[in-house]
Amino acid sequence: MALLSIFKNIQLQTPSDPPSPADSPNSLDVDSLKQSAFSYGQQALEWVNAELLHTSTLIQFATILGVLVLGIILSPLVKNWISAGLSKLPENVSRNISGPILQIVRPLLWLAGLFIALPTLEGMGYPTSFVRLASSLALAWVIIRTATYIVPAEYRQATTWIAWGVAGLNAFGLLLPTLNWLDNNGFSFGDRLITLPFIFRAILFSALFLYGANWLSKRLRARIDTLPRVEPSIRALISNATHVGLFFAAVVLALSSLQIPLGGLAVLGGALGVGIGFGMQQIVANFISGIILLTDRSIKPDDVIEVDDTYGVVKSLGLRYASVVTRDGKEHLIPNEGLVTNKVVNWSYSDNRVRIKRRLRVEYETDLRTATDLVVQGAKKIDRVLKDPAPTCLVMEFGDEAVEIECRFWINDPQNGINNVGSAVMMSVWDLFKENGIDIPLRQEEILIQPGSVLEVKMAKE
Repeated sequence: MALLSIFKNIQLQTPSDPPSPADSPNSLDVDSLKQSAFSYGQQALEWVNAELLHTSTLIQFATILGVLVLGIILSPLVKNWISAGLSKLPENVSRNISGPILQIVRPLLWLAGLFIALPTLEGMGYPTSFVRLASSLALAWVIIRTATYIVPAEYRQATTWIAWGVAGLNAFGLLLPTLNWLDNNGFSFGDRLITLPFIFRAILFSALFLYGANWLSKRLRARIDTLPRVEPSIRALISNATHVGLFFAAVVLALSSLQIPLGGLAVLGGALGVGIGFGMQQIVANFISGIILLTDRSIKPDDVIEVDDTYGVVKSLGLRYASVVTRDGKEHLIPNEGLVTNKVVNWSYSDNRVRIKRRLRVEYETDLRTATDLVVQGAKKIDRVLKDPAPTCLVMEFGDEAVEIECRFWINDPQNGINNVGSAVMMSVWDLFKENGIDIPLRQEEILIQPGSVLEVKMAKE
């Protein structure tokens, strides 16, 4: 017997003697109020004695209590047995699934016990309304515990309320009537009736398939990124293609689950084509440029590039933009079209080795051979400077005020910066010049005033 039928048996009647018209609310005295309260209290006690304290009801309460106690006693043993089985699995798998499974052991034991008690009591001819209520609550508890680990954090509260609502409707025998009423009431859209359950199923299937596609995409992309004999650009192309393909498959599966004909996508595809033609040229250009970059491998992840005023390491290549991290920690998102159509300096396109040049000026009285040797010695002292090819120093120009020489050296780690190693070399040369008495001339200008010339001075306010 459903719990709803029990509440229907409560018949709260008014006192046997109806009040006379003269007895207005203002004329009611304390004795009549006491009499009414005593009458209602007596009827409530009669219902408790007839329903709650009935033998069949007490048997149900005893069954529920026994299942609860048995679940509390058996749960530690079952948890130990499950933990022993999970310990045989790989550590990462065991760590990920042990928490959710162990959290629902006790509610599952209660749910199993109540499901066993239901046919047993029915076979013995006893009512099972309270046992059904307890089983619905136990089922809701299991769903909520499971949702804590499976459902994303932002959806857990909504899932909890839905689970308790379904459990309450099921406990009072109103779940099926409610679902039938909701399925038959809505608004028409074409030849389909849009109802609340249909909207809920659409949201559920879409979220489920998209979440599954996102989860699988992350796992596959992590595996693709570790392929040993595949170029980084090809790995990025396969990874992005896998991501797009999985999400497209998720959309198709969601539409099929909702029994929406896929032929309707032709209209959507036509509208999308028109939108691309008029307002999405830039996005499509970046998309095609991204595919070109990933296939021709002109720019790859971990390459050191220079675009306009941006110099940094390519962190990742996407279908719309490339992420370039500069030496000061800024991450520039450069559209792929700019990398294809503009001039790009790739410092590590075919080889990581980069030659750096730094110019210096020395006095005309300086021994140039000694100065060039000191420059080479100063460059060799820096760890990042390669020994092969060895640093060199060339005399470049006899200027008006000084002799200009140039230090040239090679590095193989441009991603660690160029100006910093150039500065280190210049500091090392500076120390050697000071130790050996070589001066770096100051730039100066001479003004010759010939006799008979006139020098005009004008005073003006700022």
